[in-house]
Amino acid sequence: MLIRKFQETDVHAAGQMAYDTWSYELNGVGHDLNRFIHEYMVRYYDTNRQYSFSLLDQSLNAFLLAGFKTDQAGCNKWFENTLSRFLPEEKEVALEYRDYLSRNGSAVKKYMKGGDIMMNLFMSKGGGTGRKLLTCFEALCRKNAVENIFLWADVTCNYSYYEKNGFVILERFENRTPVDIGCLDTYIFKKRLN
Repeated sequence: MLIRKFQETDVHAAGQMAYDTWSYELNGVGHDLNRFIHEYMVRYYDTNRQYSFSLLDQSLNAFLLAGFKTDQAGCNKWFENTLSRFLPEEKEVALEYRDYLSRNGSAVKKYMKGGDIMMNLFMSKGGGTGRKLLTCFEALCRKNAVENIFLWADVTCNYSYYEKNGFVILERFENRTPVDIGCLDTYIFKKRLN
């Protein structure tokens, strides 16, 4: 197994992992739109490559995307260009999903200070691979005097994993999703490092 910094070449495979995990949430939309939204999620959360990692074992097996409060994704042009291929009602779903991600990120950022970092997106598909990435990420954060790690997770995630790894819940709120699964319980987590 190889752990390295997340790279542009990982984006498509990471988007496929997100699609494989959460595509059921967008079951009523076409495959192309569903796949586009999940790749956009990865691009949206790819904000700081110095703190983002991939774990490879033949192929991408896990990834962790992170960024500081002021880091911004550079995917708006990609989003707008790709979105132009879709029908108006499909565009509306994609725009609502973008707003959903933005709302959750804003909810976390209200707790963050300058020396804090947010785990934007964290996925693994092999036993123990997530733990290895999290350990690597936390070691880099400690080395660089990052004080706190924040994240959000909703009930579609294995959010108890974070509690088992030293994160505490700061807030729980209901968040209206852009699809017909209704409101999801969403949690904001924090882990103090230094």
